[in-house]
Amino acid sequence: MSESLPRSGAPQSGDADSGRLLAMGSELLVRFSALLRTARTHDVSNQAFRRQLQDFMGVLLQVMEEEDEVALAAVAENFYLNGVRLKASASLLTVYHSLIEEFDRRSLGGVRFLQGVSPAEMERFLQLFMAAEDATLAERLPEAVAEASIEHILPVPASDLDKGDLTQALDEERDPVGERGRAKKVFWRAVLGTRRIVVRAAQTGRPDLRQAKRLVQPVVDSIMRNEYSIVGLTALKEHDEYTYAHCVNVSVLSVSMGQALGLPRQALADLGVTALLHDIGKVAVPGDVLRKPAGLTPEEWGFIQRHPLEGVKMMFRMPGLSSLTLDAMRVCLEHHMNFDITGYPEIEHEWAQATMTRIVALADCFDAMTAHRSYHQRARTPFEGLQYLLGPTRVQFDPAVLWSLIRTVGLYPAGSMLLTQSNHVVLAVSPNPADLRRPYCRVLVRPDGTALPEDVEETWDPMPQSDGVVRVLRPEESTIDAQERLAA
Repeated sequence: MSESLPRSGAPQSGDADSGRLLAMGSELLVRFSALLRTARTHDVSNQAFRRQLQDFMGVLLQVMEEEDEVALAAVAENFYLNGVRLKASASLLTVYHSLIEEFDRRSLGGVRFLQGVSPAEMERFLQLFMAAEDATLAERLPEAVAEASIEHILPVPASDLDKGDLTQALDEERDPVGERGRAKKVFWRAVLGTRRIVVRAAQTGRPDLRQAKRLVQPVVDSIMRNEYSIVGLTALKEHDEYTYAHCVNVSVLSVSMGQALGLPRQALADLGVTALLHDIGKVAVPGDVLRKPAGLTPEEWGFIQRHPLEGVKMMFRMPGLSSLTLDAMRVCLEHHMNFDITGYPEIEHEWAQATMTRIVALADCFDAMTAHRSYHQRARTPFEGLQYLLGPTRVQFDPAVLWSLIRTVGLYPAGSMLLTQSNHVVLAVSPNPADLRRPYCRVLVRPDGTALPEDVEETWDPMPQSDGVVRVLRPEESTIDAQERLAA
């Protein structure tokens, strides 16, 4: 439906209209996402809903001041506003992928907002949109909207959307449905699914093991196909859902490490589930303690040290005691008990971590130490994190498992900025198991000193044999935001 996409194609340099749409588009996505979240938990008469509706309508009408209509389309894991692709910055990733999932769940390709749209129409549309989460109602959404006399909001089924022009608007970048595109889809669906597991566990006192299995299976499939873009995505830390992404990161890293150690597929699947749930006991820790930006008091530290035991208690509430449940219990209990018998909880008699726990514990430590903490000047870079783990602290981890981490992330983990022999500055975006010294990279600065704009993607798949790394740059040595480039 080309009429639903007034200006297909990528924005051209100097195009003021496209620049305006890009600026407004991010705000529109944020407001739309917030409105949907509120509509899920509040009646349309609730003041919280009224405020979110007012904020959304304000942005929508602002865009409409210079547009005949506002067409928001989801194509090939990308959002377009009137044909202009809206880039997902690191801070926008959760909103972006949450909305993609909402559209996918309803087999929706887009929504057109026409001149004359009113808050009352938006209310009625949202009620129908939320009901269409049921698959049997999703296919009838356009008919239901018409029957409700909603004339200025038109849902566009995915099957009706003309994807040809828009997929060309990806500016010659790698196929969005290729390995990196698939990895993004698997990763962010796992993050959003993990959020549902954690929220549900806080309500019921037990995690949903079946849902965890469903989330982990695509991760295992990706690793078994030797597709490692999903490992590179674990380097993304600066987004709102890092609490849940941490669980996914640990699961992805653990599965890849398990493969490096030669574990069979079923063992990898079980390992991925136990890793996804390793921190489930933290739902029993007060939120202000988890979010505290400064050092913890002894009492607060006691809450933290109890979360492994709380995780075990939650697992005990699962119906039946399968081997997977028992493995998950043990990983919950042991993931802070180190290989050298330090850590917590303290065990008075002799005890050794299970093999699964040794893997999860190292993946957990690596991901956590490279995450931002507001009481630190900055987080360790992935390269610095790897150096730290291979230093004096290596005695806390199984040597074979340390080796598997190196096999998984490479010598220059994703997120590392590298100066090469050819005088390029590149960003490592995913590991290259065939040569740990030469990751898959995105070029940031050419040898003549020219910095590539964010919307220009030049990649090395992987770093060529004729080149090599001279040194790893510290974040202070560059004005380029590595997280934003990783998110692109």
